[in-house]
Amino acid sequence: MSNRVFEAEEVVQHNSPKDLYMVFEGKVYDVTSFAEDHPGGLDILLDYGGQDCTKAYRDVGHSAAADELLQEMYIGDLKPGAEERLFELRQPRTEENDAPSIFMILALILVPALAVIGYMKFKG
Repeated sequence: MSNRVFEAEEVVQHNSPKDLYMVFEGKVYDVTSFAEDHPGGLDILLDYGGQDCTKAYRDVGHSAAADELLQEMYIGDLKPGAEERLFELRQPRTEENDAPSIFMILALILVPALAVIGYMKFKG
């Protein structure tokens, strides 16, 4: 267990797919290594990147296995009383952390190509 204490100003800077922190119940987690594998998708994690995700995490009703996995990503604690400051410093999503995934790019290429091929076969 880490004894590191994070200021809100530091946590909010970690809000991209390649550098992603979240706060849950006053503890700071580096979820970067798990971001691409998150069953709910990367976008939901980016929505809470550099922020407190406590309410959203509880609302979803994560499993005990998810709770255990989260504990493995624990890196320290948010400075006591910094929750409001964290929200004030919330940074808008940037192009870097809004970049489309490779799957989206492939879908945008493959779906029209398959539609054209299907049309051509049907037509004649």
